Amino acid sequence: MTRRRSGAGQAGAETLELVAALPLLGLALLVAWQAVLLVRGQVQAQSDARELARRAVVCGASGPPPRLADVDPRSDGSVAVGPDRSGQQMVRVEVRLVPPAVLPGLRIDAGSALAPRAVVVMRHEPC
Repeated sequence: MTRRRSGAGQAGAETLELVAALPLLGLALLVAWQAVLLVRGQVQAQSDARELARRAVVCGASGPPPRLADVDPRSDGSVAVGPDRSGQQMVRVEVRLVPPAVLPGLRIDAGSALAPRAVVVMRHEPC
């Protein structure tokens, strides 16, 4: 019968396995952080769209149309005003944000499916 000896060889193998798993753990943390940034960007896009819609519907004809850069300089989007079926003026605001990329080699532009996007439609209020 042979007895297995637990010694420096087995401890060294466990250390090697741990060192080999560290880059994978780091990558998993980067992916999780990127997901947090995308969710945060989605919340920011919704907030920007609501604020722009509010600015556009309250006495929107009395001044220049609201600009996205006034609310959030990082945003990229559009503001469109048009009538609905009942003939009332509706304000449609679409905001697309470009999120920061944490993962190496990942580039997300405003047209990407992963980019945070929000659309808000409100009725235009007369002054």
